Amino acid sequence: MKKIFTKLTAAALSCILSTGSLCTSYVFAETRNETTVTIHYDLSGEDVKVEDNQYGGPQYIYDFSGVPGTSWNISDVGLERKGYTFSGWTFDGIRAYTPGSVIQFPDEDATLTPVWSKNSDTVKYNVHFEAICDIGVIDKDGRLPDYKLKAGELIEIPIDCFYHPEDTYTQIGWIYDGTAYLGQSKIIMPSSDVELTPNWHKYHKFIYSTGNVDRIIGVLSQELERIASLETDLAEAGRFSRIGFRNTGWLCSADGQVYPPESPYMMPDEDVVFTAVWEPITYTLVFRPELLDKSTHIRINGQTDTTVICPDVNIKKPGYRFGGWDYKGTIYQPGDEFLIYGEIAGLGIPLEGVWIKEDTPVLTDPTYGDANCDGEIRLSDAVLIMQCIGNPDVYGIDGSAPTAITKQGMRNADCYNPGDGLTNLDALAVQKLCINLITELPVNELTE
Repeated sequence: MKKIFTKLTAAALSCILSTGSLCTSYVFAETRNETTVTIHYDLSGEDVKVEDNQYGGPQYIYDFSGVPGTSWNISDVGLERKGYTFSGWTFDGIRAYTPGSVIQFPDEDATLTPVWSKNSDTVKYNVHFEAICDIGVIDKDGRLPDYKLKAGELIEIPIDCFYHPEDTYTQIGWIYDGTAYLGQSKIIMPSSDVELTPNWHKYHKFIYSTGNVDRIIGVLSQELERIASLETDLAEAGRFSRIGFRNTGWLCSADGQVYPPESPYMMPDEDVVFTAVWEPITYTLVFRPELLDKSTHIRINGQTDTTVICPDVNIKKPGYRFGGWDYKGTIYQPGDEFLIYGEIAGLGIPLEGVWIKEDTPVLTDPTYGDANCDGEIRLSDAVLIMQCIGNPDVYGIDGSAPTAITKQGMRNADCYNPGDGLTNLDALAVQKLCINLITELPVNELTE
């Protein structure tokens, strides 16, 4: 059998409703530099006095002030009046608050007056819960029976709720005389019978959409249900993922406004679609002629779906010519336009330099000592000679290192007894020239 009755806890009600007379937070008003309002206790009635404490001593009730919208506790001190029982406090003669209740400061000064029931009254009035919905009467199955109260006593709104037979509505509290009340709130029993009816709220579709855009990773939409007239928080910016773009807000189909991610929104009595608002990401393109040498890197900023001009290389490599910039297998030449398609958020866009080994050049007369063929004789030439001798697979002719010695460089490096091949004495000869121990190269063993 389908359930027609449930019970919502006070905590659950506070989660799904953002409005109401009760609030569970306690905020102490900072009166300086803020607008404050004052709540006054009216103790002017005949024979009204504040009850003594448990030891027979006097107690006092003071007016209190606070910032509108913040919350405070009503005094928990009771009142006494001959021939009456104190029920609580009221602002409007309808809704009541028991001593110690938490209230929310109104927008202007207000007065709390005491609620009394007369001890001599013998007449009691009926409290009835009418279980109806849009398609008819719901069988209460014996739940929420009628009961009677004297005028001035307090009706506690039940937290019990009914299930809608078609599950198209949900009940949040009860309605009395056209006003909705949450469970556990109080109303004053009048001098007449009272009927309460369920406060139904309709479910509507609540849809998030990426919109008609490309480069979406994952789902394109998400459909939820929300209850009309209740407040909800919109989704975070990362609900959807789009390459090259970030979500900066949600465009609402109901009112045409753009709401920031995670902002509050009051659900209307209709289906609503929130479409992501996309903004292009600004990337830093890093052109890297040498992967490990960051001093050679060239950085250019640009947004998704714009183009940048690929720069010229800023270094030279002996024995190699620059072949362009590699991005995911496509080679771009200096001066080409590069379209920024985008990457997943948080990633940069690197373009790697491509170096092509030059064809074997025609050997020229040697410039003795210039092992790296840069036109100068320096200690770096001696270092290359020793690297070539010590690790020929990397630094020898056709070695794997970009700075490997070339055939012309090998010819230039043979500067000690030219013709006997590369030895440590060639490196030593270069070092001697650099520190002016000798004045020229080559060096011949017979004439040294």
